[in-house]
Amino acid sequence: MNTLVERLQKALDDKKLSWSKASTMIGLSPQAPSKWKKGQIGKETLEKLAELLEVDVGWLLTGKDAGVFEPLVTVETVVTTEDYKDEFVWIDVVEAVFSCGVGESIEFHFDTINGKIPFSPSFMKEKGVTEKTMKIIKAKGESMADFIKDGDLVGINLAQTDIIDGEIYAVYLAGEGMLKQIFKEADGSLVLHSLNEKFPDRIVTEENGRNFKVMGRQFWRAG
Repeated sequence: MNTLVERLQKALDDKKLSWSKASTMIGLSPQAPSKWKKGQIGKETLEKLAELLEVDVGWLLTGKDAGVFEPLVTVETVVTTEDYKDEFVWIDVVEAVFSCGVGESIEFHFDTINGKIPFSPSFMKEKGVTEKTMKIIKAKGESMADFIKDGDLVGINLAQTDIIDGEIYAVYLAGEGMLKQIFKEADGSLVLHSLNEKFPDRIVTEENGRNFKVMGRQFWRAG
């Protein structure tokens, strides 16, 4: 179940309710679900459905149980207004694949899709991202724990590849993709810092810099 609509369908099936029946039970018209199935669902409606179906709102949004998923984007931010002026934008959760090369010839591919996450246009505007410039990837490993743990979802802004000292970026270095906090050194080198002290920092110099490329800056995470 990769989408909110699929999770709603399961919850309805578990309660042996139809879409139209559930809609009328929370005081809406039988036609309202036609918009829900397109991801156009308001905060109040989602909360009423969660109560009716006896499921957690967080689970409907993300597929993870309450207490496991602690989104940095709150329900108020993610879901839409009741009149549907602020509709969901569904962003693919992808796997990043790197084509090996040198410098600018290094390319990033996002061919494998592992579900979708809903974001509101207002949140995206606040973060300076668009549907085309943002990707959601799944973190691997514990080098950035406890801030980013293995399996956490991380939002990457592909348009922000210029390094801001101390920010976290998804990068490629010598055949390996990783999330690292980057610091600029006076000699022009870059320190790829791991928040988990068990993992040593990596240094990007002029010598190995040809095998280094920034995918984008981290702007959101949930886990």
